[in-house]
Amino acid sequence: MRALIPFAALLLLAACGNDKQAVPKATADLVLVKPVAETAPGLPDSVQTGDADDPSFWLHPTDPGKSLVITAVKGSGLRVYDLQGKLVQRIDAQPDGRYNNVDVAYGLKRPDGTSIDIAVASDRGRDRLMVWAIDPANPTAPLTDISDPNQGQVFPTRLSPDGKAEIDNPVTDQASAYGLTLWQDKATGEVRAVVAQRNAARLAEQRLVVKPDGTVGHERTRHWDFPTTHKGQNLWAEHEDDPEQDWSPQFEGLVVDAEAGILFAGQEDVGLWRVNLKTGTADAKPFYETRGSVKSPFNNPDSKVARDVEGLALYRGADGTGYLIASSQGDAHGDGGHSDNGGLDDSFVLFERGGDNRYLGSFKLTANGPIDAGQECDGAELVSIPLPGYPQGLLIVQDGYNDDLNGMSGEPGATNFKYVSWADVVAALPQLTVKEGGWAPR
Repeated sequence: MRALIPFAALLLLAACGNDKQAVPKATADLVLVKPVAETAPGLPDSVQTGDADDPSFWLHPTDPGKSLVITAVKGSGLRVYDLQGKLVQRIDAQPDGRYNNVDVAYGLKRPDGTSIDIAVASDRGRDRLMVWAIDPANPTAPLTDISDPNQGQVFPTRLSPDGKAEIDNPVTDQASAYGLTLWQDKATGEVRAVVAQRNAARLAEQRLVVKPDGTVGHERTRHWDFPTTHKGQNLWAEHEDDPEQDWSPQFEGLVVDAEAGILFAGQEDVGLWRVNLKTGTADAKPFYETRGSVKSPFNNPDSKVARDVEGLALYRGADGTGYLIASSQGDAHGDGGHSDNGGLDDSFVLFERGGDNRYLGSFKLTANGPIDAGQECDGAELVSIPLPGYPQGLLIVQDGYNDDLNGMSGEPGATNFKYVSWADVVAALPQLTVKEGGWAPR
C-alpha cells in the first residue's frame, strides 16, 4: 500500500487535473476519467473500525471555496473535508453506532423562528437518525450534534418472512436504517428523510421533528414495500459458494429530485425505481434493470449496470435539466464474482434527469499519477455549480480499494473518497450538454 498523498501534492494535482488530455478507452466501450484529488488520510484513521461509504456536499452560503464534503465512514463516524480533500473535522460514532449514509438539507426551521443547515446520517448500528447543525462561521468544527437522544427506532417493525404481517424488529437483528436521502417539502417547509431498511425491500419516509430544546428527532409519514421476486427470481435466495445465485432485495442508493417530486431508488440486485412523492405512488417496475445473472430467469445482457447498483446522485441544471448518475459497483473483486458483468464493474452510468431517464453513457476512473483509480463505489455526490478548481462542478465518489491494487483480494487495506472535475467527465462524454450553475439550494 502506497504512502498517503501530502496535502500540497493534492493541491498540485487538482490544479493539473484541468489540463486537456486525450481520453483513452476502457473495456465495454467505457471511457476513462482521472480523479484530480482524494481525501487524506485514508480510512481507517483511528482505533475505531470503519471505512468510507457515502459522501454528501454542503454549499457555503457566501463563499463557495469554503464548502464542505461531509462523509459517512461507518464505525468510524463522520469525516468532514474541504474541496482539496484535507480533513476538517473528525466525528467519532456513538457507542455501537455505525453511520452508513449521509445527506445535507438547507433551512431547517427551529422553534425560535431561525433556520439552520443540517447533515443527517443513518445510524445502522442503532437504527437511528443522527443530526448535526452546520455552522458556516466555525471553520475547524462546523458540525455540532443536535440528535434527539430519546428518539425511537427508524424501523421498529418489519415484514414477516411471508410478507403478510408486521412483526417486532429488534435492533440486534440489524434490519436497520441503511440508505438515506433528504428532501424538503416545499408546500410545508418540512425536511424529510427517505431511508432504506437493511436486508429488506422497504423504504420509509421520516419527517424530521425539531423538539423544544432544539434537538431533532423523526416520525414516520409513509413507507413503501417493493417486490421480493423479480421476473421469476426469488430475491431472498442465497448461495454461499456461487455469487451468481446469491440475491438480496435491499435498497441503498437514494436521491430525490425535489423539483419534479421524484425519488430515485436503487434496489441493488434489480435496478432503478421511481417513486412519485406528490402522489405517493411507486412505479410498477424499475425503469432500468441491472444485468441480473446468467444463472437466473432475470438476465439482461444489454444492460449497462452490473449487479449491484449503488450510490445515486443528481446533476441539477436549470429548468429540470440534468443527469442521474448511478454507481455500477458489480462484484469483480475478492472471491468468486459475476462472470456476466460485461466489464461494467466499477463504472458510473449516466441517465437523463427527466422524461424517461434515457441512458446517456458510462465511464470508469483511472489512476492520475499518485492518485489511484476507484473501485466498488458505494456512494456518490454530484454538484452542478462552479467551485474553485472545479469550473463545471464536482463529482465525489467513494473508493473501496484506496491504494490496494494487489489483486483486489476482497479485503482492502484502506478506503477513501475521490474528487472528479465534472469538466473532465464532459470532455470524455461530449453528449453531456447541460450547463453548470443550475442549482440553488437556498
